[in-house]
Amino acid sequence: MKRIISLTVIINLIFPLLFAILEPQVTRAVTDAITVTAEVTEEISISSPADVLLASSIPGMTGNPGSPASGSATWTVITNNATGFNFKIKASTDPAMQNSDGEYFFFDYTPAAAGSPDYDYAGPAAGSAEFSYSVTAATAADADTPFRNNGASCGTGANNTDNQCWWNLTTADVTVINRSTNTTDAGEGEKVNFRAESNGQLLKEGYYDAYITVTALVN
Repeated sequence: MKRIISLTVIINLIFPLLFAILEPQVTRAVTDAITVTAEVTEEISISSPADVLLASSIPGMTGNPGSPASGSATWTVITNNATGFNFKIKASTDPAMQNSDGEYFFFDYTPAAAGSPDYDYAGPAAGSAEFSYSVTAATAADADTPFRNNGASCGTGANNTDNQCWWNLTTADVTVINRSTNTTDAGEGEKVNFRAESNGQLLKEGYYDAYITVTALVN
């Protein structure tokens, strides 16, 4: 009987001791981790530069051979798209630059090789008038292949020199910039140069317009 009582006393003493030892391990803090995700979607914006008045005016009979009327517009494109954007250009009419009644016009530029820009601008032949454009990307590597040059010809090389690689506008979209990464907050200023020149083509007095549309799309 005494042994049973003693064993009971011992057990009663051991259990609280064991609980005192083990209990803090049960109630210590445990950790867990989760991931909180927010999706950010792609966006793109483009600026709207002022209309362009080419300088200077062109004499309607004698023309301006060797001194093309020139001007440019710069569109700033901003995008957060990780694969960048492409930038296209087209004219609303064929030929691109016409007077209001469409009876008189500048021919679209004629490059030496069809389908490829001229590295150096070449004025129109005698008795003709032409309208042309070239592209200068904010980042040379973003210029589409036809507007890159190696210092002598277009469609090859890594350069994208201002006022080089002159081409004719068409009524179909032509990709002129193709960027493969997002821009900064400041965006990319994509410049398009324009030239109109007459080499003695009779042109009716008045204003001649080329309606140009550019489109920036995420890749």
